[in-house]
Amino acid sequence: MEINARLIKEQRNSRAWTQQHLADVCGVSLRTVQRIERYGTCSVDTLMSLSAVLEMDKQQLLTEVAPVIEKNDPNHSKIGITFMVAIPKIIGIAVKQSNFESPELMFYK
Repeated sequence: MEINARLIKEQRNSRAWTQQHLADVCGVSLRTVQRIERYGTCSVDTLMSLSAVLEMDKQQLLTEVAPVIEKNDPNHSKIGITFMVAIPKIIGIAVKQSNFESPELMFYK
C-alpha cells in the first residue's frame, strides 16, 4: 500500500522516537520502518499497526504523495526519467532528453 512516508516520519519525530522504537512498538522490523519512510510502501498489517500505534485513522496514513527518495538512491534516475518524460507530456511541455541534470524545456503551442 502507498502511505505518506513524510507523515510517518513527522509523527515518529514528534514523539522523539527512533526508527527502532517505532519498529518495536509496531511489531515490525527496523528495515520495514526504513522502507516505509524511504519508499512510502507497506503491507496492510503494517498499516494497521502504524494506525494503532500512532493513534491515527488508516485513511490519514494513506496517500497520493510521492515517497521520499534520496538522490543517491539507485532508482532515483529512473524515477526522474519517468517524471521528466510522462509529466511534461501531460502538462504540455517537451523536455530535451539529452541532459537530465539541466533539461531544456520547450512549450507546446
